[in-house]
Amino acid sequence: MFSGSTDPRWEPLAVPSGQFEIGKDGAGLLVVGYDGSGPSRNALAYAAGLARRDNASLLVAFVETLTSATLWFYAGAPIIPDSAADLSDDLRTELSGVGVPWRFVSMRGDTARELETLAAATRADAIVVGRSRSLWRTFGGSVAVGLAKRAQRTVLIVP
Repeated sequence: MFSGSTDPRWEPLAVPSGQFEIGKDGAGLLVVGYDGSGPSRNALAYAAGLARRDNASLLVAFVETLTSATLWFYAGAPIIPDSAADLSDDLRTELSGVGVPWRFVSMRGDTARELETLAAATRADAIVVGRSRSLWRTFGGSVAVGLAKRAQRTVLIVP
């Protein structure tokens, strides 16, 4: 079974220099879930480094759920602050000098579902999210766990 002779069926295939077996080597587009929290900042930093090394782009997404604390009511009418504009300014600071092309999008809905839909629509190679630390996510279900269960592409969960 483990003799000194080699079986040609188990020899590694030779790949010509400068070519790859399947597609592109590395990521081309990474979707990053970002809400300004510590874990999402860690995910953004990790994704930016990965994108820089792979010569890839970032699509940074903020998904506002209608059950989030940013939804306030005044005299029975919802007041939704412009969280996306605040995060956009924050992103310019976070990503300045990184040298990675990026774009910011904002949407509303279920976070895990919206990130997966966005990644599918843009044919992203992976989704990068931070680990959930809040009590609400524990009861409502972690975004990272939801993505890991349903995503059709690689999901990177950054602590």
